[in-house]
Amino acid sequence: MSEESSSSPQNILVALDASPHSRAALDAAVRLAATFEAKVEGLFVEDETLQRAAQLPFAKEVRTYTAPPKRLSNQRLQRQLRYRATYAEHTLQRAAEQAEVSHAFRTVEGQVTEELLRAAEGTDLLILGKTSTASSRRRLGNTSRTLLSDAPTPVMVLRKTVPAQHPLLVYYDGSDAADTALRLVLQISRRADGTPIQLLFPPPEADVDPTRLRNRIQTRHGEGDLPLHGRQLTPAEMHRLSAFAREKEGLLVLPAGCPPLCNVPLQQFLYEIDRPLLVVR
Repeated sequence: MSEESSSSPQNILVALDASPHSRAALDAAVRLAATFEAKVEGLFVEDETLQRAAQLPFAKEVRTYTAPPKRLSNQRLQRQLRYRATYAEHTLQRAAEQAEVSHAFRTVEGQVTEELLRAAEGTDLLILGKTSTASSRRRLGNTSRTLLSDAPTPVMVLRKTVPAQHPLLVYYDGSDAADTALRLVLQISRRADGTPIQLLFPPPEADVDPTRLRNRIQTRHGEGDLPLHGRQLTPAEMHRLSAFAREKEGLLVLPAGCPPLCNVPLQQFLYEIDRPLLVVR
């Protein structure tokens, strides 16, 4: 088995709920599953924290477009959760069958973040929406923030589907995580008929020679005929990578622990970038 095939994601986990961001995550998961001939698994978590809250005597349900709040009973919540789980399962089934990819679906009960962290241990890639609410355009949900920081597997967070022709931006500093990220991006590009790749190298102040990095890429990955382009970031661009990336289109891929993720709080970084982000370990 080649290195590319052995390192390709074969099990893609997507967190599902009823939000538009979740649908964007599902679309991305199914498309990548088709690209890599992988299996996509949808996971719906019945939030036990919400269920405990519904048992409180003062709990009420406040909807955006309805007038008075309604009493939130445990029975009402259970019906809503069952409906949302069924809707998520049917949505996954339709999308997977249309793309002709293998799929599975399961529902678990527990803390959302804990259950997703646990499920991520047995998968190659986790994809989820930026937040579970439809009203937030840039805010990062607590679950997404924790998974980006703590999940043992690559994590993609997005709020809308990325067109396949948009370029892939990859920060490459020569670390092992950066090599893993670049390997995955190269596979996506090759299987998507040459999606453009923009490599972002550290600025001169990082004492990293771009020529040495290019030689490392050539030795470890081979560029071939891929549309692979690189540029060294300026110190200003490095310190404001989120602003730089926001001017581009497509997916931003970062190795975990790189300076752009360490020097700026993740909440702020995701707020500023407003682009799909893939963090690779």
